[in-house]
Amino acid sequence: MAVRFLIVKHLSLGLGVLIKREQHDVGRIFFADGQIIKDVLLSHPYMSVADNMSLTKFVSLGLFEGLFDDGNKKKALLYVDNAIKDMHINENECYGTIVGTKEYSFRISIDKNSFINLSCTCQKEGTCKHLYAVFLKMKQLLDRSPNKTVANPNINSNDVKDMLEKYFYVRSGDNIPLLSRLNFRIKTFDKCQQFVELLTSYYLRGQYKARAINDVLAPLFFNPNNEKNFIALLNVASTDSQNMINEARNVYVSLKNDFEKKTSPTKKVNLYHIILYPNCKALVELLSHASDNFNEERLANQVMVEYLKFQDLTIEDISLLKGAFLFQMNHHYYVSDIMNGPAKSFLGTYLLLFDELPLNDNKIKQIPFEYFLRVSSFSNDKSRYIPIVYNNFDDIKEEYYPTLIELLIGVALQHDFVDERVIRLAIELSKKIPDSTFINELVEANIRRPKKARVY
Repeated sequence: MAVRFLIVKHLSLGLGVLIKREQHDVGRIFFADGQIIKDVLLSHPYMSVADNMSLTKFVSLGLFEGLFDDGNKKKALLYVDNAIKDMHINENECYGTIVGTKEYSFRISIDKNSFINLSCTCQKEGTCKHLYAVFLKMKQLLDRSPNKTVANPNINSNDVKDMLEKYFYVRSGDNIPLLSRLNFRIKTFDKCQQFVELLTSYYLRGQYKARAINDVLAPLFFNPNNEKNFIALLNVASTDSQNMINEARNVYVSLKNDFEKKTSPTKKVNLYHIILYPNCKALVELLSHASDNFNEERLANQVMVEYLKFQDLTIEDISLLKGAFLFQMNHHYYVSDIMNGPAKSFLGTYLLLFDELPLNDNKIKQIPFEYFLRVSSFSNDKSRYIPIVYNNFDDIKEEYYPTLIELLIGVALQHDFVDERVIRLAIELSKKIPDSTFINELVEANIRRPKKARVY
C-alpha cells in the first residue's frame, strides 16, 4: 500500500496537507487538529505548494494527525513502544520495519516537490495504524531536546532508555555526542551493571540488529574505567549479558587496532577516542583538521561541546584549546550549552570561556592567579586581564615577567589608547626589568596620549 500527498499552505487557513487526485486536480486538505476541507481545487487563488518543508518539521508540527481516522489512531497506540524495529530517520526520510500480524516494512519520505510519500506493506489501503504509530514514535524522538544534559551522574533507567532509543532510531551525527552523555552517566561499576541489564533486554528481544547493539556498547570501552567495569561484569552478569559484552568487546578491539595503526584511523574512531577517552591534544588536532573541511566543522564543534561539558580542563588543555583556530571562531556560539551543563562547576572551563562570560569574583578567587597570566596570550580581549593583574601585581613571580610583558604588548596593540593601570603596571615592571626597551617605549608613547575612560 502506498499513498502520496502534496503539502500545501492555504493563505487564509494556514498550512495543510492536500491529497492530490491526479485525474481531477481536486483534493482534500487536512489540518493537525483533524479539521477537514473537502474538494479543494489545486488552482485555488489562496493556495500554494509549501516550500522548505522537511520531514522532521512536518512531524514536529503534527501535520500528519489529520491524515488518520480515530480508529487507526487508537489501534496504533499498541505499536508505538515495542513493535517498531530498526527505524532510521534523517531530515527527509524515515524507514524500517514494524511487527503486527506479520512483519511489515514502512517508508515515509518528502521529496523536493513537496510531496510526502507513505508506504506500508500491510494490506490496508490508504493510511494505516502502522504508519500512524511510526509518526507518533518519530514525534516522541524529535520532541526530545538533543542538547539536554543531566548534571546528576546517578543513572535513571528511563533517561538511559530514552538515550538508547534515540541512538537506535535516529542514526545521525548526533549519536556521537549522545555517547558522551551516556559515558558520563555509567562511569561506576553499579551504573554500568544497570546499563548492561537494560541493554540486554533489547539484545534478547532481537528488537535491534546486533550491529546496532555493538555500535552503542563497543565505543564505551574506549574509556579505560568503563572497560574495567565491563570486564568485571563478565563474572556476575547473566550468560546473555556476557555474550553481548564479548561481542561488543571484539568490535572494540577492532576499533582500537584501527586507532593504534600508524596510518590515520577513521574519523569515527578518532571521535570515539576523543569523547570517551578524553585527550585534549587529539581534540585540538580534530579542530585543526576540521577548519579546512566545512562539512566536518559542525561535527567537530559538537565534539568540542561534549568534551567541555564533562572535562575539568588543566591549564595545559586551556592553552591548547584557546590557541585552536576553530575554537576561537566558533566557541561563543556554544557558551550557553557548555556552561549550563555539568561543566558549569569546572573552573578550567570558566577560564577557557573567560572572554565571553560576566566577571565572577568568586570564580576568579578560586583560580590561581598564574592561570590567568598563562592563558592571557590566547585571549581575544586581553584588557579583561588587566584589573586582575593590577590587583595581584605584588605577588607576581619573576618567572612570569615575560608573560606580563606579552600581555601589555597585546593590550597596546588591541586598543588605540592604554589605560592608566596599564601605564602603572609598565612603570612598575620597568623598575624590575631595567633593560626592557619595550616597557620604556610603552611608557613614553602613552604618557603623552589623551586619557580616555576605560570600563572593564
